[in-house]
Amino acid sequence: MPLKDFVTTTPRTLPVLILADVSGSMAHESKIETLNRSIGEMIRSFTELREATYVITVAVITFGGVARIHQPFTPAGSLEWRDMPAEGPTPLGRALGIAGELLEDRAQVPGRSAKPVLVLASDGRPTDDWEGAMEQLLGAPRARKATRFAVAIGNDVDEEAMDVLERFATAGAEGVVRAENAHRIVEFFDWLTMSVSQQATGGEVDFRPPPLADRSADIVID
Repeated sequence: MPLKDFVTTTPRTLPVLILADVSGSMAHESKIETLNRSIGEMIRSFTELREATYVITVAVITFGGVARIHQPFTPAGSLEWRDMPAEGPTPLGRALGIAGELLEDRAQVPGRSAKPVLVLASDGRPTDDWEGAMEQLLGAPRARKATRFAVAIGNDVDEEAMDVLERFATAGAEGVVRAENAHRIVEFFDWLTMSVSQQATGGEVDFRPPPLADRSADIVID
């Protein structure tokens, strides 16, 4: 019997990495609850995919008080989502450093993996030194090639905070989604779920985030 008959092909992975702001301000007006629910629903949707070309793996880095790996890269079908609490300041710089380490770890992101999808979700400006960490992350091989989005959560994200998000996103300002209310957070993650699922099943994907629907009656997040 040929040797190839004994070889099991390891499925390629499609890594999705969320950098989630869980600082104290995220506890206001249901921001953290909505973000938790949206990420949880995204993961559950990934588990329902059939005949996928890629295995979607999801990792989450939180930054609030401290920056830490909340969830290492795990196949969506094996992941039990744990809600993130919100407290403390916003140490984005450290979170960016952890993201770079995680992406370059071949045990976490194998060499045959698809181009990663990165999302930075935040409601305010960082409270630590983030610029050097941002430059280092975006210069690293995996992050440089990744498709990167940013989500500005709330109605009071100032110009300085927007500059941070624009520098992170692949398409600059066009890659930043303004989520002034809870519904818009949900809409973004619904769109992200659909796009990543389409890529995982071998479909063509336009990763430009669409304009979110006008929901003038929605409750604004302050």
